[in-house]
Amino acid sequence: MQSLLGKIEANAAARLALPPGRQPVQELARYKAFLKVETHRLKILHRAGAGGVEVCRARADILDVLLRYLWEAARRSLSEQAQKEFPAIALVAIGGYGRAELNPQSDIDFMFLHNRQIAAGIRPLPHLARILDGLLYPLWDIGLKIGHSVRSIDDCVRVAKSDMQSKTSLIESRKITGDEALLAKFQKTLVSKCVESYEEEYIGMRLQDQEARRAKFGNSACMQEPNIKNGCGGLRDLQNLLWMAFFKYRTRSLQDLKAHALIGDAERKQLEAAYDFLLRVRTEMHYHASRAVDVLSKNLQPAVAYNLGYHERSPSKRIEVFMRDVYTHSRNIFLLTRTLEQRLALLPAPKPRFSLRTFLPKGHSRTAEPFDGLKFMDGEIRAASNRAFRDQPRRLMRVFLYAQQRGLRLQADLAQLIRNQLSLIDRSFLSDEHVRETFLTILNQRGNVAPILRAMHEVDLLGKYVPEFGKLTCLVQHEFYHQYTADEHTLVCLEQLDRIWEAKKPPYEAYAPLFQGLDRPFVLYLALLLHDVGKYQGYGNHCEVSAGLALRVARRLGLDGAITHRLRVVIENHLLMASVSQRRDLDDPAVIRQFAKRVQDPETLALLTLHTFVDALATSDKLWNGFKDSLLWMLHHKAMHLMTGGAEFVRAEEKQRELLMQEVQRLMPEHLSEEELEAHFRTLPGRYFQLHSAPEVLDDLVLAHRFMRLQLLEEEKALAPVVNWHNEPDRGCNAVEICTWDRAGLFSKIAGSLSAAGLNILSAQIFTRSDGIVLDTFFVQDAKTGTLAGAEARDKFENVLLKALTGEEVDFQAQIAKQKITRPVYQAYAGERMPTRIHFDNEASETRTLLEIETEDRIGLLYAISQTLSELDLDISAARISTEKGAAIDTLYVRELDGSKVVAAERQHAIERRLRQAIQALDAG
Repeated sequence: MQSLLGKIEANAAARLALPPGRQPVQELARYKAFLKVETHRLKILHRAGAGGVEVCRARADILDVLLRYLWEAARRSLSEQAQKEFPAIALVAIGGYGRAELNPQSDIDFMFLHNRQIAAGIRPLPHLARILDGLLYPLWDIGLKIGHSVRSIDDCVRVAKSDMQSKTSLIESRKITGDEALLAKFQKTLVSKCVESYEEEYIGMRLQDQEARRAKFGNSACMQEPNIKNGCGGLRDLQNLLWMAFFKYRTRSLQDLKAHALIGDAERKQLEAAYDFLLRVRTEMHYHASRAVDVLSKNLQPAVAYNLGYHERSPSKRIEVFMRDVYTHSRNIFLLTRTLEQRLALLPAPKPRFSLRTFLPKGHSRTAEPFDGLKFMDGEIRAASNRAFRDQPRRLMRVFLYAQQRGLRLQADLAQLIRNQLSLIDRSFLSDEHVRETFLTILNQRGNVAPILRAMHEVDLLGKYVPEFGKLTCLVQHEFYHQYTADEHTLVCLEQLDRIWEAKKPPYEAYAPLFQGLDRPFVLYLALLLHDVGKYQGYGNHCEVSAGLALRVARRLGLDGAITHRLRVVIENHLLMASVSQRRDLDDPAVIRQFAKRVQDPETLALLTLHTFVDALATSDKLWNGFKDSLLWMLHHKAMHLMTGGAEFVRAEEKQRELLMQEVQRLMPEHLSEEELEAHFRTLPGRYFQLHSAPEVLDDLVLAHRFMRLQLLEEEKALAPVVNWHNEPDRGCNAVEICTWDRAGLFSKIAGSLSAAGLNILSAQIFTRSDGIVLDTFFVQDAKTGTLAGAEARDKFENVLLKALTGEEVDFQAQIAKQKITRPVYQAYAGERMPTRIHFDNEASETRTLLEIETEDRIGLLYAISQTLSELDLDISAARISTEKGAAIDTLYVRELDGSKVVAAERQHAIERRLRQAIQALDAG
């Protein structure tokens, strides 16, 4: 059977041979047809399941054949004498084309190599000019994007010495056609002048570049939207290893490394399979997008998965299976290249982590003498023999304890030895009390747990010892907030918790006293390790499922009843604190009482507060902000006071108000009267005074004074609001206070005005005095930038609100539509939409109904919701507003106009129906 290259060459012979006297620029249709046929053949081959390397090599072959025909056509255009005297020239592929790895939209880079006989200064002499024009013009005319250069050997040496990337591109040079001897001389010169004696410098620069690249793309092989080329575990990681190995050992491939006994056959096969798979994925990405794409975004994943043969009926399941394969192969590249970097001595000598050994005398810091079947030397742990673990399986756990205590890393061969002997982790190992004690000791070393558990996971020991966690390996998380796979998210949680220990900078430092005060930190580390293990089942409440699985782990680890109970409570409620703090009215005593009842005691509260903080930080680096931090601490303090019988919760409300009034009175400026102060305290509900400090009460009192003065002095402005802005950088937002008369639809008009000004509402505090004066505070950010609102947005809000409240007609929908708010980061899978969920809760508050709405964020959503509720004669008395990555999660405290809750089922159904219609209308508009 004819080979693929044979078919390409046969097609070229049939199509690309030019009639006598014709030039390539006169026969462009031939070249276009050739490329069209071969590109289509290649796509069919790819879609039929051909490997990534095979397809990319075939793409390079197609370009090679095309360029050779153009070269020969250009050469034949020379006179007979010129052809006889044709000087030494070579057409050389460089970079990815030099590796013969071309995805459909990859750069096509080549070089005209000459020996200075055909160029004068910067102008090529006629021979080279004819060749250049004969190749370049037809290539441009048929639509290929090429990168070319014209260099002598000396030029190449100079360029290679000036730039690492150029040097790398040139060492991958490959002849397309032309003078073989010239190319050989170039490659020999390049090694002697740019590689020899530059090994250490080049490897150092490559490692530095690699570190920066990995940091840029998330420092994880398990990102939700991985960069297939440049991310951790991407194609560049293996290319980087081979480039460094070439400089040190002059090897060109994994097969060469195996021939030199530098890697094992199993490692070679794993890396080749992973590289081939990722090249295939990138090829499909290029085909689907019709352009060069490296990021496998959520929008691309469904189509790429389907076209690569993942045909599960559910798009979510299809993506989960496909992405798990992507993560598995990326993880193999990431871990194995790191292992090989150590083994090939490409990395600098390791710097020991902080450990207890730091305080020991220098003479005891390391020893080459065997200890417990292991050797500690040069910052690493090594096996004294290949039987170290077979002779005593408990060493599989103890080796990580030694690494933690001594601040050492596992030597590459030791890590591979552990991987090869995981079969020793059997039922007796799992129930061994000595192994159990070692594991719990590792977890109890607060501030230094995450790197050890990550090292255990990288050799797959952690998942074998805690199989409940092992099932999370490379598991896709469909929640839109998450930027990591389930296992990586858990490990990042542990890293975030480590950062709190001895933290000196916000936001971590505020949590350090809580963390330092824990008597048994291992409980928190274990809770974080297990908090998402229920996600593997894919159904049910994962918090409850995870808590059930944690009980099984606790029994295996021999934990006592009290610790087991606390572990279960933390895991079962690990989402509770974020939900209550961000979506409930923290000024409602019933909310605090119910929360405290679930948490049960101060120690569990401390565990849950820390868990909530690090879980959010590990979910996404953009999820946490000062506003959420302040809400979390507010809930923590209020619950702690209630649990410990704090004074603020036991003294009478009247006493509280009296003391607060006295404090405000001391702060009052002269222009405020006693009557105004008494009226303010008499006409506001008790919840207002529980929420506000004396300075905050005074701010509202001044605002009300300004408003009343406006009524007395400028009657024509009686309906105009008074607006006051506060910048709150520590909370990451602005507070905008509005004082005006209460009226129907006020909340929706304020929300509409804020949206029309391009402001995102984070939260709202709504209070109405019994004399009809409204004191509303909205916490907002610039919707485009997520930063504090600027003067332009502030002015626009005030102008729109003034018109809306003084009777002028305001088309809020049109105003809001003008706001070009950036597209949400989260995009639903193709064919899937985030469902709208509406829920009524009459238990959380004693006097109001909680209306919870979760839906895709849309421009003007809060205005549409509040306007609909206004039309339904519902009063909004408080609100919790949250917008995260394209998802709106809004909690509104509502009541009927007579002050009663929304209880009747028919009424609830009618409200839900109208709300859904209003939300759907936003999409239609």
